[in-house]
Amino acid sequence: MPQKGFTAIVNKLHIQAMRRTLTRDVQANQSDAQFFDVYRREPSGDMTLVEKGLSFDSAMDYCLTPTTVH
Repeated sequence: MPQKGFTAIVNKLHIQAMRRTLTRDVQANQSDAQFFDVYRREPSGDMTLVEKGLSFDSAMDYCLTPTTVH
């Protein structure tokens, strides 16, 4: 996942701002975001998508929930 647009890091999870184009979803600035995806950084450095298409509040709640496996 290239580092463009808005990313918030919460409890080892990355909340990435996203928007839809005609052909695909792309990273966005926070003010342009239509939804937010949550990624987990693996020990290898790779990013794994764990939740998709959330509002920012829902993404933040997901990251802060104690039962979330990091």
